[in-house]
Amino acid sequence: METSPRISAARIIARHSAQLIFRERTVALLSGLFVLLVFVSAYLGWSATSTVNSIYADAVVYLGAAGQPVPPNPVSTVSPLSLLRNMSIYVSLIGALAAIVIGYQLIAMDRKAGVLPLIGARPIGTGAYAGGKLMALFAVIGILMAATAIISIGTFLVLPEFTLSAAGWGRLASFFLLSLMFMLLFGLMGLASAALARSESVALLVPMTIWLTVTFILPSLTSNIHPTAAINPISALAPAPASTFFDWSAWLIGPLSIAESFKYLSAQLLEFLPASAVATSALSPLVDLVLALAIAIGAAIWAVAHMEHTKGDYNV
Repeated sequence: METSPRISAARIIARHSAQLIFRERTVALLSGLFVLLVFVSAYLGWSATSTVNSIYADAVVYLGAAGQPVPPNPVSTVSPLSLLRNMSIYVSLIGALAAIVIGYQLIAMDRKAGVLPLIGARPIGTGAYAGGKLMALFAVIGILMAATAIISIGTFLVLPEFTLSAAGWGRLASFFLLSLMFMLLFGLMGLASAALARSESVALLVPMTIWLTVTFILPSLTSNIHPTAAINPISALAPAPASTFFDWSAWLIGPLSIAESFKYLSAQLLEFLPASAVATSALSPLVDLVLALAIAIGAAIWAVAHMEHTKGDYNV
């Protein structure tokens, strides 16, 4: 069965783009920082568990000698998955930033290298070029997420105190799938902006502004979450004050606050969602993210397919 020339060209573009993207210093720096923070998250979970177990062991000896009842180990009263709660913050901050830069660079490196007129002169079609860039974006972000999954799985394998059930492993896999969707959403924004913008600075400024808005500004309007609380996995889930303003703002603006939707779903999957946390948006968090991702995919395909191939660089 022969492969169509368009599909073949898209694969070549995807493979070439993926090979070049990690040579970009900014991409390599942010990707390395993201993976490092995942290591930190795993270490913090291990360190906290070891500390509590050590204190509990000393308490058992003391209470036993005093003839007092020994309470259960606090480690055994929480879900093992909650040890990874900081992951939701790292994905929404550094992961999203890395995805934006990756999406931006996949287009910007071609524009700055002046190869677009050469690509436009070949009979491969704009659809093959757009498809190749999307395939490269999915592959590169998928590699980053696979690395985080391996680190997190290794954390549970080296902690004998915790044993995940089949449902627990399923929740963990669902969290990484959710994180992949979230990062792809911002990567697609960077891709579309780099394709449409006339200047290099605007191409990166637009998705960065969107990221800042949905991560820090909208949560303040919908849930009264201060910017400093937005980087805390527990504080970011605090219920909004009883107020007509927040009731209506959460319902109307909530669908745009995709960072809140991601954090809510992450807390559910990793089992650290406070009992008082309630989703009050007009759309459920999952529907919100899926709809946003679908719109971003459509926008990125349209933007890349309608690029002007007669010019090789941004306007200055």
